Amino acid sequence: MSEPENPQPVSEHEAAVQFEQEHAQEIAAEHGKGFELVDAAEEEKARLELPVAAEAAAPAVIAEEVERISPLQKISRLSVGERVKLAFLGNKEERAILIRDGSRIVSSAVMSSPKLTEQEIENIAGMKNVQESVLRDIARSRKFMKSTVVVRNLVNNPRCPLDISLNLVKRLIVTDLNLLSKNKGIPETLRKVANKALKEKQGPQR
Repeated sequence: MSEPENPQPVSEHEAAVQFEQEHAQEIAAEHGKGFELVDAAEEEKARLELPVAAEAAAPAVIAEEVERISPLQKISRLSVGERVKLAFLGNKEERAILIRDGSRIVSSAVMSSPKLTEQEIENIAGMKNVQESVLRDIARSRKFMKSTVVVRNLVNNPRCPLDISLNLVKRLIVTDLNLLSKNKGIPETLRKVANKALKEKQGPQR
């Protein structure tokens, strides 16, 4: 999908209504599907460890922990349609949870939110627990790809599809290529391409 050259700004409410209308069939198809993170291992570990930590903690610390996990608990009770709406109307912390939603339409709603900031995109580009479709959406956006941080985070993200990563290598500077060529968390093919590009940019060694 191509991006308009000069998109007219819309409010989050208008964007939410428009998104819901355009994706009504997809939302309806997922009606009744419960909330599930793409990778809930870290959240589950935190949930299991919380009672032990809270038992020995001061009341103020316990209150802080309850406040910290409450957005996740709140979102887990919402329907797909409600989570889509929250993607547009919610806050930064809620979007950080929703972007990892197992429902593709929900994460797509987050990416369409006018409230989404450049800093959030930079963070999402480096997330290892989002759907590949999220990273592809970032790579397709000319606006997002103007950021060198976003490009660097994508290529270093093992979750990023290899076809995207390989295409972005040529946009990296020498320092980033050097780090990428040593990154053991990415595919070997990508490391080799990064190493080759590094040598080409450095030129003949004397």
